[in-house]
Amino acid sequence: MVRKLVRFALRQRLLVIGATLLLVLLGLRAIDNLPVEAFPDVEDVHVQVISQWPGHAAEEIERSVTLPVERQLNGTPELANIRSVSMFGLSVVTLTFADGTADYFARQQTLERLQGVTTPPGVTPQLASLSNSTGEIFRYTVEGARPLAELKAIEDWTIEPALRTVPGVADVVSFGGEVKQYQVDVDPVRLRDYGLTLPQVEQAIATANANAGGGYITHGYERQVVRGVGLFKGTDDIADVALATRNGIPVRVRDVGDVHVGGAPREGIVAKDSLDDVVEGIVLMRKGENAVKVLAPVRAKVAELNASVLPAGVQVHPFYDRATLVRHTVHTVEENLATGAILVLLVLGVFLGDWRSAVIVGLVIPLSLLGAFILMDVEHVPANLISLGAVDFGIIVDAAVVMVEAFLVRLALAPPPTAEELRREAGQPEGDERRRDFAQRASVEKRHLLAGVAETMGRPILFAKAIVIVAFLPIFTFQRVERRIFSPMAFSLTFALLGSLILSLTLVPVLSSVWLSPAQGAHEPAAARWLQRRFRPLLTWVLAHRRPTIIAAVSALALSLAIGTRLGTEFLPALDEGNIWLTVTLPVGVSLDEAKDVERQVRAVLRSYPEVTQVVSHLGRPDDGTDPKGANNLEVYAELRPRGEWRSAKNKDALVAAMESRLERIPGIDLNFSQYIKDNVEEALSGVKGELVIKIFGPDLDVLQREAEHVERVVASVRGAEDVGVEQQFGQPQLRVEFDRAALGRQGVSVGDAADALETAVGGRAVTQLYEGDRAFDVRVRFVSPARDSRFAIEHLDLPAGDGHPVPVATVGRVVTSEGASRIARESNERRIAVKCSVRGRDEGGFVAEAQQRVAREVTLPPGYHMTWGGQFENQRRATRRLAVIVPASILLIFVLLFGAFGSVKYATLILATLPFALEGGIVG
Repeated sequence: MVRKLVRFALRQRLLVIGATLLLVLLGLRAIDNLPVEAFPDVEDVHVQVISQWPGHAAEEIERSVTLPVERQLNGTPELANIRSVSMFGLSVVTLTFADGTADYFARQQTLERLQGVTTPPGVTPQLASLSNSTGEIFRYTVEGARPLAELKAIEDWTIEPALRTVPGVADVVSFGGEVKQYQVDVDPVRLRDYGLTLPQVEQAIATANANAGGGYITHGYERQVVRGVGLFKGTDDIADVALATRNGIPVRVRDVGDVHVGGAPREGIVAKDSLDDVVEGIVLMRKGENAVKVLAPVRAKVAELNASVLPAGVQVHPFYDRATLVRHTVHTVEENLATGAILVLLVLGVFLGDWRSAVIVGLVIPLSLLGAFILMDVEHVPANLISLGAVDFGIIVDAAVVMVEAFLVRLALAPPPTAEELRREAGQPEGDERRRDFAQRASVEKRHLLAGVAETMGRPILFAKAIVIVAFLPIFTFQRVERRIFSPMAFSLTFALLGSLILSLTLVPVLSSVWLSPAQGAHEPAAARWLQRRFRPLLTWVLAHRRPTIIAAVSALALSLAIGTRLGTEFLPALDEGNIWLTVTLPVGVSLDEAKDVERQVRAVLRSYPEVTQVVSHLGRPDDGTDPKGANNLEVYAELRPRGEWRSAKNKDALVAAMESRLERIPGIDLNFSQYIKDNVEEALSGVKGELVIKIFGPDLDVLQREAEHVERVVASVRGAEDVGVEQQFGQPQLRVEFDRAALGRQGVSVGDAADALETAVGGRAVTQLYEGDRAFDVRVRFVSPARDSRFAIEHLDLPAGDGHPVPVATVGRVVTSEGASRIARESNERRIAVKCSVRGRDEGGFVAEAQQRVAREVTLPPGYHMTWGGQFENQRRATRRLAVIVPASILLIFVLLFGAFGSVKYATLILATLPFALEGGIVG
């Protein structure tokens, strides 16, 4: 096969040159299509089910929403794991599917099963958008000299719909700001004076806001559509709704309460630099899209909104653009590739001793990369720092180097006849026409000679490339996260090797037949002669002293292996994103106002460093519940200047340490420093933010909390442990109304009616919506603030009795203060709590090994409880176990290839025996 390929290439040189030009064109097109990313998508195929039930505690959310959804989704085809979070007003269930499951199949199966779930009235489980942990590609704030609620409405009703039309955008998430509401604050005293109840107010408002369709009538030649128009137009319409009549006089909403425009209860606040309260938008990219290609139209749409769509004085201000990191990554890759290519060309020029030979070999580098890009585009392999940074030019050009050097040697030792020699040999006189004939014959003779050399070298080159590709076999067998991280590297290098092999057997012989001459190989390069003069005595000595040489080599290997046991192990290579993502955890139950005071302090500290260009903080959670966090969770994004402009810190670790030392002076907070993408990826992998996560499973929240705190103390004592903390799940202050069923029965009040009245009076209930053009805003009914904002007020809330008279809560139940769950996490249908930590100053593998030993020695879990270790360590351990099986199999396959190449067990064994000694360079380096 090799012989036929080489001879075909030398016969059809124009075809080979044309195919090469086509390769260049297709390669350039592939570069344009190739998904370029700063960090690989490592997340498993997953589907998130989000359910919001405002006003309800975590225990009710778990019991009434999360558990029914979990039970219904268990058994979904290809389901690998299920985990959930239940917290105040929100349930998020995450389904992880087996490798290879199509995203749309997973979503379809989830939707089909959700049809059978039973949840409380008004709760509709919905699927999160088809994005992933690296999908947050663009963040912006909406700023202008207008009320915050108006800016929020512009974001929700103008900006978000516009950005969702951009191809490749999966969703746009809103964070911060006030959601506009029309609020009806009812005074219970006036309500009682008129003999009315709160449900009557709800019913009257809900039924007074409607349009009707009456079909059509025929009037002469016209068909006229009949419409009944009765929708609310503003606060006056709501206030004028009649509730009842007293002595022939209507009692209206304005008689029992106040109607005004306000803001919905807030679950999140965003601040930016000196602005304490802003509206933020987060653009999510659809999974599998090219970030660079999606971001270009996103920026264009933002420019269009700012120029001609948004009201005067309102602007969209981007503060995070993934393209910046992608450009930095691409620049790094281009710089590394260019440096490597230049070094290879210099080495080739020095050791081949001829610029034409160096050019022929050097052309293999860009052409092999273009071929790799084409295959990567076809196979949808993304380009990133890991996949392209692994390309080794030395391995790529070695076949071409061997081929060209063999050509030079053969041309020098037995040069083919020239046209002049052929003419003289034939005894023909000089003539232009005959000269062309002899030149053609000389060219044919040269091609025959080169074909023979290429056939001789083709077989060992083929086996050498096959052995290198087989060496990557363990990476191809990786699963889940490690496969997504490292398989693009193996694919890109394998594709480049295949390209270089084909080029070495086609283009290199063709160019050599045109450019190389016997004179170019007649003299050995000076660099090669210099090395040979110094190597020959060493080789002579080694062959004369075999035993000392073997002892020295084995001793060096043993010393290297001893040093290697002290080397650290890590799963993911570090990528400097140019930012800091700080997570601050406050005490459970803290109010938004109190948390806001802490946020101001944290923001001020970070802004004081000259290395920081801007700071954006996020308190709580976004409106759609996609990031389930409480008011005690603060996440801060700090963008950093280029490293060359830093003044107060030598490196990022020093900057983080300085920030941490100042922030630790703020009492009652826990800190966790990370980076934006890294933080999202870590949380996506284990469900918890942190490099290392220890999960404890069991039924009782109190026991879980106690055992987790014990594990926290043990792990914190291990060298290298930083930001150690327990996932806070308990300690949420609660005001519980415990109804007395007997007392309710005597008053003729059902538990359901009492609970509904309590929910509406305190938390409020949206009974209808008011339309402003294409915008819709809730109309919420509740008691006035003094009648619902204290324990005393709640005890004296009026419940509607069976005979219509009001019944205070205190007469049919008791109000008690207690602590409950702030967040209930579940995994594999069990409750669980997590201890998280970061590792600094030592390798992660060594830290985990020591921490596991200490925890196993000092912590004993009660019956019915168990513990697992996760995070990046879990992926590293899984990959290591697989390598322990696959690597020996790969070595055996390499042995088979060597035996096939040499036909000798001795030679194959001898070559494999040098493999351990290659570790010396890697370990020492």
